[in-house]
Amino acid sequence: MVEQGSGAIVNVSSLAGVRYFGRDNIAYTAAKAGLHKFTKQIAVKYAPHGVRANTVIAGLMHTPLVEARLAGQYASGDLDKLLAERNAMIPMGHMGDAWDVAHAALFLASNEVRYVTGARILVDGGITAKCN
Repeated sequence: MVEQGSGAIVNVSSLAGVRYFGRDNIAYTAAKAGLHKFTKQIAVKYAPHGVRANTVIAGLMHTPLVEARLAGQYASGDLDKLLAERNAMIPMGHMGDAWDVAHAALFLASNEVRYVTGARILVDGGITAKCN
């Protein structure tokens, strides 16, 4: 990217790196918060070379992980209960999906935002706005 004088790095992170939501995930939270700072450092260091770095921060998403593992961990296997609890936390009333994150990443990778670097885009249905 430096050699060609342009490029876009898009890291994908989690709300866990921004807010505490009641789960003891110390290592995961620290890693995600570190990724945010890492991205900002890359953004500043490589901006003079035409390389941008930004982060997409995913909120509560309805993914196969929710159904395969989280329902068992947090709702005694009751998937409907877990989905209802997660949806109720979000101002938009429902979780996003992988496409929501993908579209935000594509936006940040595009030349439409060629003057954006070091930014974080929250893809969270408003949950962090509710927490502030």
